[in-house]
Amino acid sequence: MVTPFQAKAILKDQKGMALLITIMTLSVLIAVTVIFHKKSWHSFLVANNYKITSELKAMKGSGVNIAQEVLRQQGEKQKYDTLVDGWSLLGKEDLGSLFSSGELKLEIVDLSGRLQVNSLVKKVQKGGKQGAQGKNKMQDVLFRLLLSGEFVIEEESEAKAIVDALVDWIDEDDRESDSGAELSYYQSLKKPYECRNGPVRYIEELLLVKGIGAELLFGTEKKKGLAEFLTVYGTDGKININTADVVLVKSLDGLLTDELVEKFHSFRTARENVDRLARPDWYLKTGFWPGDIVLDEKLLTTGSTFFMIKATGIRDLLSSRVTAVVHRSDRKTIELLSKKVE
Repeated sequence: MVTPFQAKAILKDQKGMALLITIMTLSVLIAVTVIFHKKSWHSFLVANNYKITSELKAMKGSGVNIAQEVLRQQGEKQKYDTLVDGWSLLGKEDLGSLFSSGELKLEIVDLSGRLQVNSLVKKVQKGGKQGAQGKNKMQDVLFRLLLSGEFVIEEESEAKAIVDALVDWIDEDDRESDSGAELSYYQSLKKPYECRNGPVRYIEELLLVKGIGAELLFGTEKKKGLAEFLTVYGTDGKININTADVVLVKSLDGLLTDELVEKFHSFRTARENVDRLARPDWYLKTGFWPGDIVLDEKLLTTGSTFFMIKATGIRDLLSSRVTAVVHRSDRKTIELLSKKVE
């Protein structure tokens, strides 16, 4: 027979067991809920990121299309290009109203305002065969550019060696320039490779050329990168004098000073002077240009044909950019040459 004391003990044990079971059940339910929440949140983030990524892709694509249309309209409207044209000022435009959410940033860079690296070697017909000229004026421009003080180069010998190495990299023969490098040099390296002996295909390829490192090509915190002044596009060897960087402009002639180039730049970026920039020799009629300095017109142009488009889509904390290169021929036909997502 169970006594009242024993009955109370049994009942107390049952209540304790029930409480323990309840706590364990709640713990399991909480754990399951947390796991489900994590999985649901992860799925939400994946879906949301996919949605945003798709929106950014559409924004970038729209940006490239907008830029191409701006270039086409500007080309039809005007036979020359300047830094005060609509395409050049596109980066300052507020394009936020074009999309219900997110932000689009557009920038167009005139590649025709850069030094065409493949123009360092010009080919001429000799006895029915093609041969490379020993030297041309574009090599002198690059030499002065390298010694402008903007890059990680100080010695003339180093600048000359880089010019010679570039010429040897591009020309088709296997004869080394005075300070250059041909196949024998590149084959002697720890990890040997072929010398191009042909046109440079992309700017990053210059890292393979003797004497050109990442600091020179892409710059440092204190120095500029040579890549900002070069292009692999174009075959006429001409630089748009209206859009070229002032450092490159100064490199066109050894007699140019900082003060003169500053006046030159102020003139070409004044909107009231746009109509006077049609010809490559417009600087001679400015009133401040000295008569004893005449830039070689064979190196100059005022019309641009190759452009780089940078379209960046921004949404919340995510951003994505596409860089495209286009060719504008006959001032109105736009051809997409390349596109790279960054």
